[in-house]
Amino acid sequence: MRTQIVERRYGLAVLAAAMVAATVSGCSTRTSTQGGADHGASTSEMAVRGFLDGANADNYQQMSDLFGTAKGPAVDQFGVTDVEQRMIFLAGILKHESYDLQQANLAQLGPDRIRWEVRMTGTRKGSVVVPMVTVPDLAGRWYVEILNLDALTASMVP
Repeated sequence: MRTQIVERRYGLAVLAAAMVAATVSGCSTRTSTQGGADHGASTSEMAVRGFLDGANADNYQQMSDLFGTAKGPAVDQFGVTDVEQRMIFLAGILKHESYDLQQANLAQLGPDRIRWEVRMTGTRKGSVVVPMVTVPDLAGRWYVEILNLDALTASMVP
């Protein structure tokens, strides 16, 4: 699975708790549409901005529409319930007051992927940098594919 969410310190226990909370509170019944204009963004930057703005607004639908791989939206690959539960978990971690984006491409990602350093302020860990990687699908729609959440989930050591 190319979609990766780094959850080092919290691991599966927090993800499992988020899944239980999502199940108890109810899940969306929206069906997937095999990509299309309602999924993905027209640019890499718009995918990242839309994903972060969706997280701040607890708009899980917006987030899931922008989360995917080169094969298309994650919801078409993993199902509505699984992706919605991930978005609930991610929205809680990605809350912020503001952010700035800086493109930081690395050769090893390949020609189609774009890496962003998201400089976030006002998170639960203060000011942090969160690397994110976007990828286009075959239709040219852009998705957030990889998030490195170490800065937002690592335990603080005095």
